[in-house]
Amino acid sequence: MIIIRPNSIRIKMGVLSTVVLGSILILYSLYLYFQLQDVLYSNLDAELKIKAHELGKTIKAFQDTKSPGGDIHYAAIKVLSFDVNMDQDGPVALADQQWFRLINKYDLYKDYISVLSLGGQFLAQSANMPPELQDQFAGLFTKHHRIRSTWDSISYNGKKLRVLQMMMFARDKPHYLIQIATPMTTVNQLLQNRLWGIVISIPVVMILFSMAGFMFANHILHPVRKITEAAERLTHEDLSQRVKVTHVDSEMLFLVNAFNKMIERLETSFKQMASIIAYIAHELKTPLAIIRGEGQTILYRQEQSPEQYRDVIQSSIMETERMLRVIDDLLITTNISYNKEIFHIQPIKLTQFLEDIYQKSQILAEPKNIHIDFRRPERDITINGDSIHLRRFFFNLIDNAIKYSSPGSVVKIFTKLQDDGIFISVQDEGEGIAPDDLPYIFEHTFQKKPHENENDRKPVRSGLGLHLCRAIAEAHHGKIIVDSKPGEGSTFSLFLSLKK
Repeated sequence: MIIIRPNSIRIKMGVLSTVVLGSILILYSLYLYFQLQDVLYSNLDAELKIKAHELGKTIKAFQDTKSPGGDIHYAAIKVLSFDVNMDQDGPVALADQQWFRLINKYDLYKDYISVLSLGGQFLAQSANMPPELQDQFAGLFTKHHRIRSTWDSISYNGKKLRVLQMMMFARDKPHYLIQIATPMTTVNQLLQNRLWGIVISIPVVMILFSMAGFMFANHILHPVRKITEAAERLTHEDLSQRVKVTHVDSEMLFLVNAFNKMIERLETSFKQMASIIAYIAHELKTPLAIIRGEGQTILYRQEQSPEQYRDVIQSSIMETERMLRVIDDLLITTNISYNKEIFHIQPIKLTQFLEDIYQKSQILAEPKNIHIDFRRPERDITINGDSIHLRRFFFNLIDNAIKYSSPGSVVKIFTKLQDDGIFISVQDEGEGIAPDDLPYIFEHTFQKKPHENENDRKPVRSGLGLHLCRAIAEAHHGKIIVDSKPGEGSTFSLFLSLKK
């Protein structure tokens, strides 16, 4: 069920798109409306001008045939009375015939026409000219008494009229004026119909568009709703929820994939937290049980020698140190993983750095009579890194190499220079790592399985050492690589880029 809220993105997208579309439609419709109005007015003005020219030519024709001395009064009255005799012969009959055709062609019966002298006196008027309209024509003469043609719009009896006042010339001199007005009923009706079409169509289009926009926005935001539903179902007990959508836009697909990856990372983190808690409980349970058991034994025995008390105290100290090492490794791993600011990167002279590690590793190897073979770099190289954490990295590797090597064997420290970086490797001759264990050795809870026939089991490392090494390598934008074969030993290499 879709719940629509006032601050919904769907509503905002729908309203915004509708307002934008409505504004565009209104502006464009107004533009078309005024363009149409301009075209219709221009056509009407051109038609009035043609009528005025034809009137002038007809008046001149009658003037030449029936107006002695060039007087236009008779000719104007003859023309505007629409008195046409089709039965005559001669020049007058020819003028009547031409005038009859013009009357029918231009529908002059509906027009209001007057002929004025240059002084503004009415020489003749059409029979349908009312006195009120004549007064308006007289006012137009006063307003537009110019040689050039002028157009104006007036109202009469509730009707709009378009008026042309045009000067007529004889022998290149102003002779008289013609005023002709025609109703604008057809033009206004067409414009009114168009305006009503705009007024009705725009809201309908906006409503339909808003409905389509809402459906489109709902389709676009469908993945967001799925993400919301999945997020509401997520709990710390169940992080298996994933959003599954198909046929979505690429941007929404990126969002869905990012959400799924985030949940996957959260699920991994929760699993790691659970495994770390289980690991801590396991690691601390054994030494605590030993300390409690030995303490109870000493407490309930009646007589104990000082040596026995000393052994119990020494054992408790050893177990306490083991717990402290576990806690210390966990703190360091957490800081490295979530607090990158603890790294202080600075230039390090590699030969001098490895020389110091070599000297101290000999002390670690002495109890097992293991020889440390250090091969110095061919040339002095400067790397960028945190010397404290890099020392921890290599001592972890060397400590593991010594721990899982046989007495009297060799542990090698060497480098290999390449064009884009350098490999720093620690190689042992120990028992190696089983192929099945290789994918998991860098996990923080990994523990090496002891041999089945091993009576005196070797110490099982905490599982945090290699995980810590990988975290340090990644913090230096490097990578740790392992090459191991059971029974032949292992080689751990740190690759650091030399590019600045």
